[in-house]
Amino acid sequence: MVGKQSEWPEGMSDEEAVTRIQAVMIKACEGNRDLASDRDYKGVRTPLIRRADLSDVVPPFIRANRDLESMWAYLKGLSPHWKERREHVWENFKPLFDRVEGRTKPPVSSSNWTGRRTPAQQAAVVLSLAPDALHGVEMLLAEQERALHNGGPVDDAQRNALETLKELHRELGELISCAENGHPLDERLSGLRALKDKGFGWCKETYRLTLAESPLVASSTVLGCGVMMLVNAITQGSGEAGIAMGAAAMGVQSAAVLRGRKSAG
Repeated sequence: MVGKQSEWPEGMSDEEAVTRIQAVMIKACEGNRDLASDRDYKGVRTPLIRRADLSDVVPPFIRANRDLESMWAYLKGLSPHWKERREHVWENFKPLFDRVEGRTKPPVSSSNWTGRRTPAQQAAVVLSLAPDALHGVEMLLAEQERALHNGGPVDDAQRNALETLKELHRELGELISCAENGHPLDERLSGLRALKDKGFGWCKETYRLTLAESPLVASSTVLGCGVMMLVNAITQGSGEAGIAMGAAAMGVQSAAVLRGRKSAG
């Protein structure tokens, strides 16, 4: 199968990239999580979880663990024996290999879009975009919590913003869980849309993004914009435009993440 355009390291094909990350995982099952392996894992994982045509077959533990350190904790919890861990990895990678080798097709196809997502298509969109939105909310939560503990006065708007973000985080987590387990999504999507509308808005006077009733600082505005766009793409039914918007929002969030890391350093 000729791989779709991706940001794979070293110009790898889809099959080569999936083989690479599986090999890293197999080594991790034996406790190997050196810097080179962690770099390989992150290099393939990032574009992998952003591929809409692979979103329904990416192993859940790949989505849930951003580095090999956290992956090792997951693997140790599976079994004290490396053989059983490896069998778990092999089994969970089979659907992904079937996809990149052309034996299965993705549930979302731009060639036969009808204007409204089917439940399977909506689940695939959720699994593709919601983890990034969840991470963005986590970062905003961390910023808001730091503000509460900086020694200055805390007003009701700040507290409301924090509670709204916590609700949004819980709702996104529940939505991802429902999508992974094949449960109906309509009620969760409605709740998520309402929380986004409650938590985010544009301040007309300053043309700045606001969280609850508090104007966001510049770095938070970039991140908040990414979260808002991702949630819009997840909950709306406008098809390819929504997917493209979500993909753009991932880039916005990535820029905010990098900025935050540089500032922390």
